[in-house]
Amino acid sequence: MHLPNLLLTAAAAGLIAAAASAQESEPPAKAEPPATGLADLQETVQALEDEPPPAEAPPQATPQAEPAPPPAETPPPETPAPAPPPAAPAAGPLVPLSRAQRAALEAAAVRGRLIGAIAAAGQVATRDMLSRVSDPDGVGISGWIAEPEGNGVTVTFYAEGTPGPAAVYRANVLGGRVVGREIHLAGARPQLNPIQTRMAAARAATAGLDHSACGGESFNALVVPPTTLDGPIDVYQISPQSAPGRFPVGGHYKTTVAADGSVAAARGFTNACLEVAAPAPAPGAQPAPLAVTHLLDPLPTEIHVFLSIWAARPLVVVAGDPQRLFAVTPNGIAEVPR
Repeated sequence: MHLPNLLLTAAAAGLIAAAASAQESEPPAKAEPPATGLADLQETVQALEDEPPPAEAPPQATPQAEPAPPPAETPPPETPAPAPPPAAPAAGPLVPLSRAQRAALEAAAVRGRLIGAIAAAGQVATRDMLSRVSDPDGVGISGWIAEPEGNGVTVTFYAEGTPGPAAVYRANVLGGRVVGREIHLAGARPQLNPIQTRMAAARAATAGLDHSACGGESFNALVVPPTTLDGPIDVYQISPQSAPGRFPVGGHYKTTVAADGSVAAARGFTNACLEVAAPAPAPGAQPAPLAVTHLLDPLPTEIHVFLSIWAARPLVVVAGDPQRLFAVTPNGIAEVPR
C-alpha cells in the first residue's frame, strides 16, 4: 500500500504583478510539435534569392570581305527588381484573452483546488488511520479514495474482497482535522457503493500505465469522483517531493478512465522531471513566487494551481505563443499585464 506523503498547507496569497525567469527546460526537438504543444517564440525570416544575371552574348565574328553593317542589336528585356523581403511583424500588445480562454483558466483553478482538497484530506486521514490501525497491510488496505461533500471530505481506505472492495477505515475530514470515523478491522465490512467501486477500479487502472514518478518514489494517486454514475473518472498521479523545500514541477500525469474501466486518455504535464526550490521565507516576509515556463499548453493548468497550494506560495507561469505571463494562486489564475 502506498500512503499519501504530500505535505499540503493552506495558501492565501494575492495575485502578483511581476514576472520571474523561467525554470523549466526546453522539450526535446521534434519533427513537428503537437497541436497543443508550445515552444519559445521564434521569428523566422524567409530569404529571397536573386536571379543570376543573363549570360553575355559572344562577340560577332568580323568577315574578310566588305564588312556588312552589324545587325541591329535587340535590347534585352527588362528584368524586374527583386521584391523586398517581408518586414518582420511589429511587436504590439497581446490580444486580450478570449471568453473561452478565461473560462478554461477558471475551470483549471476549480479543478486545482479540488485535487488540492483531496490530497490534503488524504494526508490528515492517513495520520489518523495510522494512529488507530497498527498494521494497514495486515488488515488488507490496498488503496484510498476521497469524496468532497459540502465543506468536508470523506476519505475511505478499502481492502479488496468479494464481491468487491470494502471499507476498512473511513474518516470525515473538516477544517483540517478528523471529525468522525468508522473502523472495520474484522468481521463484515461495508461494501463500497457503485461510484466508490468505480473510483477504486480507476485508481487500479493507472497502476499498469507506463508512467514513472520522478525521484524513483511511488506516485500519490488522487482520484476525482465522477459527476454522474457512469461519468468519466480522472486520476492524477503526483510525484512526491525529493526533499523538504523542493517541489516537483514535472512528473505529474492525468488519466481519464471511462465507464467501462478502460483508459480513455492520458497525458503528462511536462516533458521531463523538474523541480523548483522553495526555501522558507524569512520571519515576517512574504514567500517569493516560483517561476516556471510551461510548454505543453497555451495556458496554465490545474497542476499549477495544485502546486501553488502544495508549496504555499504563488507561481509565475510563462505560457502561450506569443508568450504570456500568468500569476497563479489557490484563488485563481490571472494574466500579468506587460
